[in-house]
Formats: sequence, structure tokens, C-alpha cells
Amino acid sequence: MTAERLMQGCARANNGQNSVRVVVFEEKLGWEKPCGGGLSHKALRKYPFLLNAEGLANPIWKMEIRAPGDATVCLNLRQPLAIYSRRKLNHFLLQRSERAGAEVVKDRIIGLTREGKRWHLKGRAGTYESDYLIVAAGARSHLRDQLAGAFKAKDFMLTLGYYVPEREGLLRIEFFQDFEGYAWSFPRSDHLSVGICGKVGHAKMADLRQRLSMFMGRHGYSISAASLFSHLIPSLEVESWSGIRLEGPGWALVGDVSGIVDPVTGEGIYFGLRSAELLADSILNGSSYTQKVWDEFGAKLMLGARLCQKFYCGKFLGAGVATRMIQFCNRSKSFLNLFQDLIEGSQPYGGLRTRLYRSLPKFLSEAATQALRKRMRNQPAR
Repeated sequence: MTAERLMQGCARANNGQNSVRVVVFEEKLGWEKPCGGGLSHKALRKYPFLLNAEGLANPIWKMEIRAPGDATVCLNLRQPLAIYSRRKLNHFLLQRSERAGAEVVKDRIIGLTREGKRWHLKGRAGTYESDYLIVAAGARSHLRDQLAGAFKAKDFMLTLGYYVPEREGLLRIEFFQDFEGYAWSFPRSDHLSVGICGKVGHAKMADLRQRLSMFMGRHGYSISAASLFSHLIPSLEVESWSGIRLEGPGWALVGDVSGIVDPVTGEGIYFGLRSAELLADSILNGSSYTQKVWDEFGAKLMLGARLCQKFYCGKFLGAGVATRMIQFCNRSKSFLNLFQDLIEGSQPYGGLRTRLYRSLPKFLSEAATQALRKRMRNQPAR
């Protein structure tokens, strides 16, 4: 996305002629990434080409969420969630960069040094030089360690899952008692991404395996023809957000390697696309990339980090947050609208607490009315 935006911006500034050379290094030219692959309606509004590309996305209109104690809600979404195979999505974005004028080189950069204002890059297949370096690799990239320092162990979620060769039209999410993470089944166009994530330091691999096995068994997902994946995704602590480094002299970070991922949900695709776009604009306009990120969503994601443990392990009105959330979705139309806003991305973390507490009397009234109506319907006729 950075390469595409840079080429377009340079072309506009120079009457259609690009004045810079942009090279994208990608060893696999599109590969499957161990994640759900979901994009919210907010992201699709921002990048409609992602939904319009034929055969790329699988639009999902139905979602099932389960909490401890078997509380379950089935949602008919107001707007679709789009689910992607990362192999297809990555290849598609590389093709867009090429069409915009960037060069795509099949190589992996494994080392870098800075001499004066030039970067000397060592790849597996060759050596290169660059004036400016943008790292868009995985969160554990050693290139990040050289530039901005390594993340701490507690800044990650551990994932475990399978690519299951089945098709389904329902997105599933399940929460667990006192567990900072969730299990999922995301239906891509030709297979399912079924997995679980848990906060490093709180969840161990054996625990993930056990919970995932229960989740898959409950819904009849077979691993007989499935392929296994495991990966770390960023889920930065508040302290790490406070000291986040996104750029320096002649370099910048975008996507997972920057840590710009929703610490509650693990959503990263939208923030990867948007951070790349903000960086390109900053390079073209000579403005601060870090400030753009912080103003648009950095402070909100830091707030998400503050809420993360409370959401997964906290209590609300005497029960777990996820359980109460599902109960209110089933019994209060107003709360269901709020929850749909969260799914679509139109309700940020900032302002969420205020909206919840201002609307709580209405939620409770609607829930009580719904419960009373249900009881009256179930009473035998006299």
C-alpha cells in the first residue's frame, strides 16, 4: 500500500511522471498468513476496491458469538464482514503496486547497514542500496530489532490454528472463562481459518491446544485434511504504546512490525493498510508519520490496551463481560445496535464507556421487558 500510494502521489506531483524509484522486496510474492483475515465495514468503506475485486473476498452476513456458560448470540449483520485468504490478498496488493509503477523483487532482506544517508541491504539473492527504508515485515522481524528495538514477550498474542478445507457461511467467535483471548472460525472463499489466540504469559501452548480442540469438536471441524499454523501477533501493553517508535532517520515501520494492531481483537489488516497510506502521505508532504498515526488511531488503540484485560477477564453486573455482552445483545435492541457499531468499526474505544453508562438504564429496561415477555409467553394458559 505504501508503494502504491507513493507512486500515485509522485505521479500527481510531476504531471504523471514518477520522480522516485520504489522497490518492494517480497520473497514469496503472496503467501498464506496465520490469521482470520477479516476486514470490518469501516475498512471496506475506506478501501472499496478490496470488496469489489472478483473472487478476492468472502462477504459474511451472519456471526455467532459464544461466552462461558453457553451464552450465545446469533447476529444478522447490518453490514458484511469481508474475509480474505492472505495469500490472495497479498498477491493482489503486490499487483496493484506494480500497476502503479513500483518494482517488485523476489528476495528477502536479511541484513542492513547505514552509511551516511544510504542504506546497504543484504538479500538472500543479492545486495541493494536505498535512500529510504520501509519495513513491513512480521512483528518479530530482526530488522525491527535493529531499528526500533524488540518488543517484550508480553506484547504478543500466541496463535494456533488450522486451515480447514471446508466451506461455511457463518463466522464464529468463542470466549472462555478468565482467558485473555478467543477462538474463531473465519470462512474464507475456499477454506476456513479456525484458530485460537491467547496473551503470551497468560496462555500456554498446551492450553491453546485443549481449548481449540474443544471448540473444533463442538462445531464438527475436522483436522484430518487440515494444515496447522502457529504465529505471534502484536498486542501491545500500555507501556509499549507510550514509548512506541515508528520512524527514525531514513526509516519507518508499517503493519505488524510496527505493532499497530488492535490489542483487544487482534485486527491488523486495516491498520496495516492505513498506516502504510499515512506513511506515504508523510513522505510526500514532509510531515510526521508518527503524529499522523497517533492522531488517527494510536491513542485509541492505547486505550484498547487499557481495556483489554478488563474485557476478557473482568466482571460487569456480577458476570463476565463477554457473558453480559451476549445477554444484552439478546435482550436489548439498543445494546445490539451498539455492538453492531463496534463490529462495523464506527464505535471507537474512545467514548465507548460514556455511551455504555449513559445508555445503561435503557439497556436494563429493555432487557427486563424482554425477560418479562418471555416469561409470560412460557406461562401455561389458565
